Amino acid sequence: MKKLAQLAALSAAFGGGAFVNWAVAQVPAPADPLTVAPAHYKVRFENDRVRVLEGFDAPGERIAMHGHPDTLMVGLSSFKRKLTLGNGRVIETESKPGDVRWMPAQSHAGENTGSTETRALFIEFKPHSR
Repeated sequence: MKKLAQLAALSAAFGGGAFVNWAVAQVPAPADPLTVAPAHYKVRFENDRVRVLEGFDAPGERIAMHGHPDTLMVGLSSFKRKLTLGNGRVIETESKPGDVRWMPAQSHAGENTGSTETRALFIEFKPHSR
């Protein structure tokens, strides 16, 4: 319940947006997005608790299979994407600026299927030890 309250607070802080639980690909990440697609991801912040990536690609571009730990995604632009998950499932998705989505740890390949650039922040949560 505490995590849900924290996610709701983050959603409000980022201007609302819909929570979409993509709980579909509980498979280990084959590769870090910075290794697989360094031209499409930049580290914007990192510490021992989180890593914030900015992801971007142009219409028609594809990003090979990669993975993210539990992640909060914040849309920075309007975009349409097709994700092929590590378990083979295909998801068509759309986002607009300010949308906030929870993504459980997953592997996926992505394709920009729209007519606009994809831009999003990926707030990746690292394992926490006390």
